[in-house]
Amino acid sequence: NTIFVSKVADNSFDLPEANVLIQITSHGGSRRQEAQRLGRILRAKRGTGPGDEYNAYYYSLVSQDTAEMYFAEKRQRFLVNQGYAFKVVTRLPGMESEEGLGLSTKESQLQLLQQVLATSESDARDEEEPGQTASSGGGAMKKVQSAPAFQRRSATMASLSGADETVYTEFRSGQSAAK
Repeated sequence: NTIFVSKVADNSFDLPEANVLIQITSHGGSRRQEAQRLGRILRAKRGTGPGDEYNAYYYSLVSQDTAEMYFAEKRQRFLVNQGYAFKVVTRLPGMESEEGLGLSTKESQLQLLQQVLATSESDARDEEEPGQTASSGGGAMKKVQSAPAFQRRSATMASLSGADETVYTEFRSGQSAAK
């Protein structure tokens, strides 16, 4: 029994009879969230009586060579300090023999990286120009309308704050008004 979760497993989520939890997204260095998920998967399940051995597995998918790895290492240290067994798995059996996966070869990965590095900011802006045409899945072309990146207008501070036509006036009453 396996459940794949993302941030949805943080609050008010009861894991039924699952004994394998796979976390797909990263939540920075939040040890609290990690501990909540671990507590949910490690709760006693029906059918496991006293003396029965119960194993639960918790996997966290982390992308290599990203900032996410830093936070994953912090969470790992926390879990080890709490007494949990922790193992880093970088290769799975049969992973290398998968055919037909996109970017499965080192050459294709390097080629994509070179394409990304070769693009400039002006290339990215060209893709966002208003009036561009785009395909809508069925091969039909449609006109894409996009809002301008910014608008320039002149205005007073009163109008920018929403106080157009509003005047602040003080009235004095009593003896100080007579002086």
